[in-house]
Amino acid sequence: MPIKLPAQSFIALAAVGWADGSLHRSEGTALVDAARKLGLEGADLAAVEQSTRSPVQLDAFSPGTMTLWECIVTYALATWLARIDGVQSTSESALLRSLGERLGLDEGLRQRASGAAFDISVLPEGGRPDRYDFVKLIARLHERLPQFPAA
Repeated sequence: MPIKLPAQSFIALAAVGWADGSLHRSEGTALVDAARKLGLEGADLAAVEQSTRSPVQLDAFSPGTMTLWECIVTYALATWLARIDGVQSTSESALLRSLGERLGLDEGLRQRASGAAFDISVLPEGGRPDRYDFVKLIARLHERLPQFPAA
């Protein structure tokens, strides 16, 4: 089931990528690829690309009118992005906690979203940013969280 995430989601994701003080090339590639595959284009996509070149802070993020489902998908992607370079730093872990709070997600939702993202990342070639399967992530989230509609 296709999903389009708002630009605000990607501000949060960029902040996660920058949490350890640098954004690795694989993280930046993954972020821009996710934005493109999840519906961003034009000025919104350009803003995401810029966020991979200059640090952004979580303070720049507000969930605004994001649906609960968009919040869950954003958190799942954030946990994947934090692990994409093979190491999740303590600063990334702390930022993920803060992001989960800002998104209004309880610990159980966070764990299931993170687990779904991990499940997809360990599929064959799933750890590579250009091979991460966003469609499978959405399907896996539906399996783990069937009580939430996608819209």
